[in-house]
Amino acid sequence: MKAGRQAREGKNQIPRGQKLVLQIVETFREHMQPAFVERLDAWELAEQAGMAIPPVMIYGDDVTHILTEEGIANLLLCRGEEEREQAIRGVAGYTPVGLARDKRMVENLRDRGIIARPQDIGVDKRLATRDLLAAKSMKDLVRASGGLYNPPKRFRNW
Repeated sequence: MKAGRQAREGKNQIPRGQKLVLQIVETFREHMQPAFVERLDAWELAEQAGMAIPPVMIYGDDVTHILTEEGIANLLLCRGEEEREQAIRGVAGYTPVGLARDKRMVENLRDRGIIARPQDIGVDKRLATRDLLAAKSMKDLVRASGGLYNPPKRFRNW
């Protein structure tokens, strides 16, 4: 817990590098549960367990792009937190988060190229299938990376 508090206060903080963190997610998960939520369950878990910070793998401000079936949001181009929020809402589809978007602002973000819909980049959604993917399996990803990507054993099926 001490390390978490120190990191939050800027002490012993690991330097944050420049990286692209692309979050790829369908807007709805199993049983039609929305993938986009206003508040992460990790906050409640942290409160219940008395943790100083919520247990998350990737912090929201580290995510540079979000890709859904609705489009892609390039969060690096956002000028502030409000634009970033609306860019996320703009690709969150028909989830409660997506439905709470400011339509005018989302269209402005689209005009500026921060949000791109499939049709904006020449993709016909009716023809977009998994067959168009360069990698169709975990093995394909390993091969495409030249062996640099080493997935956990549970994802290896070859």
